[in-house]
Amino acid sequence: MLFRSMHRPPFVRVGPRASSLFKTGCVFLMSVSHSPCELCALWSSSDPMVKLITAYISENVGKVGIQEICEQTRVSLEEHCDVVVSKRSVFLHITEHTTEQRVVLGNIMRDLVEVSKVAKNSCYLECEETGKSSIDTKALGMYLKTVDQITNIYKMENYKNQTRKEA
Repeated sequence: MLFRSMHRPPFVRVGPRASSLFKTGCVFLMSVSHSPCELCALWSSSDPMVKLITAYISENVGKVGIQEICEQTRVSLEEHCDVVVSKRSVFLHITEHTTEQRVVLGNIMRDLVEVSKVAKNSCYLECEETGKSSIDTKALGMYLKTVDQITNIYKMENYKNQTRKEA
């Protein structure tokens, strides 16, 4: 059975300078439900401004909110590379296409923090009839495992080095 994504392919419009960046013989990431990702092609460009933008993403993905990174990237691409792209396109590229280790770890960390919030909120139960509180041990176990995974990522040498560079 074929499952299709519920979101539309990202919208990207390029100007004259950007069109030359896309003609670098890049390999496109393709999937059944997506059109080629123009940002993937752009990221493999040798353009110095593109390199600067990708470095900003890699270095700050674990420190700055993802929405802020997407907005700054969108604006920078438009101003410096003549590429008009939606914030959603940048978000999808960072969260679904980028395989650079620091970016992936940042994405995993964000996901784990959200899971831990949901798990923590699911731990507390209250009986409607008696008003007594109790703890759901399965939800508590999931919460503790999630927290353990978060702390393991913090202990990873690569993650430590990523945060130390700024200190």
